[in-house]
Amino acid sequence: MGPHFFLYYLHKCLVAVNAVDNLKYRIEEDRVRIYDTIHVSPTVGRSDHTFGFSFMPYYENFEQFAQVASEEMKAVQQKQGLCLSDAANRPDVVHFSALPWVGFTHLSHAGVIKNPGSVPKISVGKLMEKNGRNFLPVSIHLHHALADGYHAGQFYERLEQQLMDG
Repeated sequence: MGPHFFLYYLHKCLVAVNAVDNLKYRIEEDRVRIYDTIHVSPTVGRSDHTFGFSFMPYYENFEQFAQVASEEMKAVQQKQGLCLSDAANRPDVVHFSALPWVGFTHLSHAGVIKNPGSVPKISVGKLMEKNGRNFLPVSIHLHHALADGYHAGQFYERLEQQLMDG
């Protein structure tokens, strides 16, 4: 599948996130703030099986997004360590992980009890085929004070539509 497929579904996830206002809410200094645009901070894997954090700005146009995101992936792959940066830790992002080796039906993220954070976390698993249909597991973790099952449903509905429209 390769990096193009990763960037394709990453972009489709961002389109879906940006279509749901509640996924753009963040808690900052005990106040709720809404961002106009949400970007992404995905983990980027390396050939030595380590990863680094990255920042990729959201562009509505896939080709523009893919070009900038590909350059960011190459830069992270050439570095060592976690690549922690202010950009990757911005509040106007979603945290994103790809697990192309794992087909899952449920996924839990480790959290920090002292600072649970309000940035959504999205994980995508292994593309699987069953009865002639493709399935891509997607997990989203939300801050329940900002979004609930209804908003998660809106995200999944928009993501499915994005993927079906191609």
